Amino acid sequence: MKRIIVMLSLLAVLIIMSACSSKTPYKTEEKTVTPTLNTEKSITNSYEALDKLPQKYSHELAEKNGDVVNIKGRSSNIEKLDKFIEAYENKKASSGNMVRITKYTNEGDAIICDLIIDGEGIKLIEDTTRDKFSSKEDRRKTEYKISDISKTKKAEGISYIAKTNKGEEKFLFFTNNN
Repeated sequence: MKRIIVMLSLLAVLIIMSACSSKTPYKTEEKTVTPTLNTEKSITNSYEALDKLPQKYSHELAEKNGDVVNIKGRSSNIEKLDKFIEAYENKKASSGNMVRITKYTNEGDAIICDLIIDGEGIKLIEDTTRDKFSSKEDRRKTEYKISDISKTKKAEGISYIAKTNKGEEKFLFFTNNN
């Protein structure tokens, strides 16, 4: 938590210094962006790279890192997934915004899914390298282009499913109605 606060503070100082040193807005390939100071925790770059996460990625650490987590029917940070989907659907999300979903197998191994907005839409990176009980060839990182994310409410809970550009459905998350 301290590391995140320090990083956000440094980012704020850099933005303020850049804004003070130049009266012209930043230029990007797509649009002009005027520097602003946002006190809310940014989705962009708030997660560690998948390769930097420990092999034993506990649910406590995942929750602390801000992941959307489901372990044995208990969910946390689900509002981040809802906000991510809503921002994307309302075209308010920026390239680079992401949300991390961490699910756990019955044995307690982490399956990590990163949903990332890029210039073409949403990509899903599914990391199953920490699943010790799967076959070696099934332990990999796979990237998918996502065409749609659906949220289905039923009596027992809410399911989140991503549909790839090839028509394949990828289960993202389930939260109980408890």
